[in-house]
Amino acid sequence: MSWKQHLEKVSEGHYVLPRTKTMRVHADLFLSDKLLWGEEGNPEAPPLEDAVFDQVVNAATFPGVTRVAVTPDCHVGYGVPIGTIVETDGTLLPTAAGYDIGCGMVQLQTSLTVEDVADPAKRRQWINEVTERIAVGVGATRARKQRRVSDPTLKEVLRHGAKALGRSRSVTERDFIPVEDTGVSIPERAFDKRGQLGSLGGGNHFTEMQVDETGRVWVMLHTGSRGFGWNIAKHFFVAGAAQLGLKSRSEDFVWLDADSALGRSYWNLHNMAANFAVANRLLIGEAVCGALEDVFGGTANIYYEISHNLIQREGGKFVARKGATRAFPAGHPALKGTTWEATGHPILIPGSMETGSAILFAEPGAEKSIYSVNHGSGRRLSRAAARRQLQQEETDRRMAEAGILLNTRTTPLDESGPCYKNLDDVLETVEQAGLARVAHRLKPVACIKGAD
Repeated sequence: MSWKQHLEKVSEGHYVLPRTKTMRVHADLFLSDKLLWGEEGNPEAPPLEDAVFDQVVNAATFPGVTRVAVTPDCHVGYGVPIGTIVETDGTLLPTAAGYDIGCGMVQLQTSLTVEDVADPAKRRQWINEVTERIAVGVGATRARKQRRVSDPTLKEVLRHGAKALGRSRSVTERDFIPVEDTGVSIPERAFDKRGQLGSLGGGNHFTEMQVDETGRVWVMLHTGSRGFGWNIAKHFFVAGAAQLGLKSRSEDFVWLDADSALGRSYWNLHNMAANFAVANRLLIGEAVCGALEDVFGGTANIYYEISHNLIQREGGKFVARKGATRAFPAGHPALKGTTWEATGHPILIPGSMETGSAILFAEPGAEKSIYSVNHGSGRRLSRAAARRQLQQEETDRRMAEAGILLNTRTTPLDESGPCYKNLDDVLETVEQAGLARVAHRLKPVACIKGAD
């Protein structure tokens, strides 16, 4: 029998998977009927795959778990679904932070309007200027005009994150992620990737020029801790599996006692990787602001920065968000004294390079989802399936008709619109469940991605 048959509907957009003999807690799933069951006859609205529920059960089975929630963009991941929040007491779950520790978003706000960026030739010039200033693609380290970061500055970045670059919580989710053990040793393979600070990477990472419903121009960035964070994660997946006596390639089931030597080491290096990711986004953001001002004039500044692959202490517990975005509403104690105390902080939600993105603000109901919402629209097609099923010529035609310029010769099929769920369906569910409200919808007009 499918796990779906066990679900109990609490309200519109909110289901509960009751606790079983193996689960330590029940799981709250924030899904509409359409996202859960699919829409008959509509291949673009398939039902949620059963394998997601196997991973939800896994998430609720780890030692120390106290709450589990799942967001409407959920899909199969490693160990736990992408789009999962796991609250634990005394245990750390590397699988619930994933390989790209600290991956997240930056939103840049500009003084430009849609008329200012209407000329495709100038947008092309902007793309070229950006790729002169930031390296793009898997393994890429340096672009010609990319800012160099000295080893002393890197050391400060790993300890003090955004603070090391002179940024505060007015524009960042956290000005720094605390690193408690100053003597922790960085794995050599991770340290070797330190030169990737200030680079975008590949896969689903991007820099995108967007226009909102009022005609204002924004730029959204998506990237993480690059090879630095990946190698830290891999180190602890291997070490954690060995400590638990698990077979190789058992990352899905690794957990660490937060008070153990291995747990403390992971916590500190995880936080270093998170600081690296925050600084990486800010450095890219500054480079993109410069390119925008040089090509179009006007002004550009960092509006907000936020992570969606991260474990942090909240309310005395560890809260791991895997492909999920923190959502603190107005009046939340953590926002006291910040710019966002009276409104809640912005929540940055990428959709796809074809269908656009959104900026949200949390509602008080976000407490139900461990103060979290989705981190995107959620994958519908795997990369392999996209390459099998989608046609290059048709995909390129849609992008051209939409007036969206790319830095790549052809549209990456595995990142095109049909690869993702309908963002409107996902956002409707978030609002339906009372988790957050949509403040802006953003339409892409130019996108920079790694051609991997």
